[in-house]
Amino acid sequence: MPLPEGVLVSHTSPRQHEILVVDDIAANLKLLSNILADEHYNVRVAINGQMALASIHAQKPDLVLLDIKMPDMDGFEVCKRLKAEPETASIPIIFISALNETEGKVDAFRAGGVDYITKPFANEEVLARVHTHLELNDYKNHLEEKVSQAVSEIQNLNDELEATQKEVIYMMGAAIDERSHETGLHVVRVAETAKRLATLHGVEADTIDLIYRAAPMHDIGKVAIPDAILNKPGKLTDDEMAMMKTHSQIGYDILKYSKRSVLQMAAIIAQQHHERFDGFGYPNGLKGKDIHIAGRVCALADVFDALSHERVYKPAWEPEQVRDYFREQKGKAFDPDLAELFLQNFDDFLDINRRFKDE
Repeated sequence: MPLPEGVLVSHTSPRQHEILVVDDIAANLKLLSNILADEHYNVRVAINGQMALASIHAQKPDLVLLDIKMPDMDGFEVCKRLKAEPETASIPIIFISALNETEGKVDAFRAGGVDYITKPFANEEVLARVHTHLELNDYKNHLEEKVSQAVSEIQNLNDELEATQKEVIYMMGAAIDERSHETGLHVVRVAETAKRLATLHGVEADTIDLIYRAAPMHDIGKVAIPDAILNKPGKLTDDEMAMMKTHSQIGYDILKYSKRSVLQMAAIIAQQHHERFDGFGYPNGLKGKDIHIAGRVCALADVFDALSHERVYKPAWEPEQVRDYFREQKGKAFDPDLAELFLQNFDDFLDINRRFKDE
């Protein structure tokens, strides 16, 4: 007898993660349900595509394990329908099927799946992939809440911002650096370097002042990045790097509502300081002069300071290594005019490092 759709087969999970397993074979449903229940997941089951859609619309699960070959409506069609609706598009779907051809796997990802498990499978593989995608989905779902909290905190400062604006900006920048095990002097050096470079470039004085006061907020979006990713000593995985890259847009989203000119400039810098002159940066792949001068200046300033100082993932570079890197990246990562000014005045920027040296 097939298991009835919608039945919970695990006891209540302390993490409250609920998984829908969709397969037309009762033995497969029972096997997967037992594997997941042993790890304290809440499990619902469906024996065909129509039942799966009805179950999901009644109550969204945290993740779907979806078979491909089913009568009437196959797994590809179920996935496409879920991805076509805003209410269900974000649910991660892992295909689990005996189809082992490359074409079938490609079709699964094109339909909107986040992963593919081939039958027969090892229990450990199923649990590892389920855990990974639930964790990533939790990070994504929590971002909006964290951004909202950060916006609220910043807006509450507006009444006293005029008198304490510079101090607050530096304190917030330093707080982000503290989370990522950097010193508060990182934001000071970035601001000083950006100011010097903008001055050499002939930027208008008012704009230089805004860049100088706003630059310490360039990494404010890291408030929404998990500590495990922010402080990982080794190389980030592709998924972790994708999560880390969201900090630029998050920083912009936090700051964009302000009517204060310095925070408007900070929003631009937060969003654009990882754009590249050649168009291969993020989050928007801006190219050349489409990147605001503040973004181009702070991109160089931030990288210069990062290379010149120790980080959890690397030692400090020697000055000549840093100089060679900027020579190689002139016109690629960095505005060639700014990079040339930087190289011509390299000793000035080394002096900033000496004046604001980490204790």
